[in-house]
Amino acid sequence: MDNIVGRLQSLFPSHQLNVIIGSLLGDARLECRSVGVRSPITARFRVHHGFKQKEYVFWKYEILKNLILKEPREISWNNQKRDLHEISWYFHSKSTKELGILHSIFYKNKVKILPDEVFKLMNPQILAVWFMDDGSNNQNGLTINTHGFSLKGQEQIIKFFKDKFNIDSKIIKDRNKWKISMNNVNKISLFSIISPFIIPSMTYKIINPRNDLLI
Repeated sequence: MDNIVGRLQSLFPSHQLNVIIGSLLGDARLECRSVGVRSPITARFRVHHGFKQKEYVFWKYEILKNLILKEPREISWNNQKRDLHEISWYFHSKSTKELGILHSIFYKNKVKILPDEVFKLMNPQILAVWFMDDGSNNQNGLTINTHGFSLKGQEQIIKFFKDKFNIDSKIIKDRNKWKISMNNVNKISLFSIISPFIIPSMTYKIINPRNDLLI
């Protein structure tokens, strides 16, 4: 595992790796672009957030700018599930062999997973990006939308929070899936760790009452 962690840390500067890893724990994805036998596997990194998170998309873009060919773009589409016309922002990186290596670690059988190695890399900025992507603050505590990870992976997350920060969390059912939850006491502990890395446009994720309801 240490060899893989060292390899990951050598692929990108730490400030970029933090954003990439935090985003992959959240909403971002890696798209495999080449699986040729004679050439290295390559992948590109894609970020896509709703209209309200436009500034957040551009923040990620500025950090990863040397990996990106075009500035973030607006896209509109019909959300049939919610019967709404949606506007969102996205960008994707160049396809590189470094991102291909990352893809081989974060994907198995074309499905994104929670690799064991990520817990060796975890730091407050990664946690902050992950929470900005997938966290939800409410009066009773917080939740993190970990639906895409296995129950085993979510149990590893709970163990990580407890062992690393003495923060208690639990798995709760959300319809036919599961996600991570914390009460208000533990929410305050987590927010004290990640708040220095929360960008201004995303502070609604960590304050009470929320300041985004009129946006």
